[in-house]
Amino acid sequence: MPQAIQHLRSITFLAGIPPAAAEELASLSQIRRYEDGQRVYGIGDKVPGIFVVVRGSLKIFRTDGRGHVQVLDFLKPGQCVGEVPVFDGSPIASNAEAHGETELWLVPADALRRVAHRTPEVAEAMIQHFAGKIRHLVSLVDALSLHSVPERVAQLLLEEQVKNPSRTLVEFAETQEDLAQCIGASREAFSRALRLLTDLGLIQSTFPVVRILDVPKLQRYAKG
Repeated sequence: MPQAIQHLRSITFLAGIPPAAAEELASLSQIRRYEDGQRVYGIGDKVPGIFVVVRGSLKIFRTDGRGHVQVLDFLKPGQCVGEVPVFDGSPIASNAEAHGETELWLVPADALRRVAHRTPEVAEAMIQHFAGKIRHLVSLVDALSLHSVPERVAQLLLEEQVKNPSRTLVEFAETQEDLAQCIGASREAFSRALRLLTDLGLIQSTFPVVRILDVPKLQRYAKG
């Protein structure tokens, strides 16, 4: 049980819920392990609960049936997916596959709904979490519809840099192909954007390591 509680506490938005609620959810949850590239679920599936990344990464994406892929997110430890269908009962609207050797903590849907209905702190945490998801999707739509590929790459670099604002060195675990899919571009367009940002003196790229040479100028460039 202590390890189960630790896994549950790793979920960012559930970290502060009451101990009794945490113990109940932890006692009913389980670890699932996946190989690199292994399917976790697909569009239209009825998911059994929320999947929390414990180790590795989870690639969340959609396809158009013609081979085009739009990556919605790469979830890292402490992040989760599956919350919406848990509460509205609908089939899930994305695909997910393991990115590297991955461990997921599965919190069953029935248990989470039950605890949320009777525990105001859990319900409040869920509301705040859903608000954050909406902000992320609005930002994604804005980037794809209103910004050029180089501007989207600049935004991607800044998003990574914000995670460690004391550093200007960004190192990606994903490939250029993966990151290009995140911003709705081809790998070739992504690579050209890196070269353009380098030529403008905004970055120095030895991908997967990128050094941001001037954060304020890159921020202005990213805004278009």
